[in-house]
Amino acid sequence: MPAYTAIAEAGMAIVELLRSQMTPEPISKPELIGLCLPYEPEDYQLTVYLYHIEQSAESQAGYVREGKTLQRLAPLTLNLNFLITAHSKAPVQNRAQDEYRIIGRAMQVIRDTPLITGDLLGASLAESGAPLRVSISKLSLEQLQKIWNHTQKPYKLSFAVQCTVEIESHRTRVVGRVGDITITLDERTGRGGA
Repeated sequence: MPAYTAIAEAGMAIVELLRSQMTPEPISKPELIGLCLPYEPEDYQLTVYLYHIEQSAESQAGYVREGKTLQRLAPLTLNLNFLITAHSKAPVQNRAQDEYRIIGRAMQVIRDTPLITGDLLGASLAESGAPLRVSISKLSLEQLQKIWNHTQKPYKLSFAVQCTVEIESHRTRVVGRVGDITITLDERTGRGGA
């Protein structure tokens, strides 16, 4: 079961997927794709940024049995929402076209690879044995602009990706079966009691 590191591992899995499919074309080196704020890209040409986390509606409640006498709190299921943004370093006259190519290829990679598996996954996600499901999610221009609104930077071409991870709980409890029951009969009323 994935550990608390699953959030960071999911972000890096998306980065590793994009690095493996987008270099050397349209981005020359894998190091130019990374986790970063979209409005502070440094030297990155493609940034992946976690902008929203929410508990999934599919999250289980209660405890899950792990043995005859041990139960563990059900894992926390989270929907992670990432923003993928292109940042071209091309001259001004070619910059927009270059960003369109980068975003187009990134969208193609995410659409063509809905399950991230194997060595692209970090430690606890890989150990769980389950693939990481990723998909392009709908995000209106208004929602995108809200992400950029608090900065003095102009909006950059972006799209959203969603994936779901589980985080194992450390909370456990010991339970036992009822072994014996004693019933006594009240002579005055004729009723039994435990």
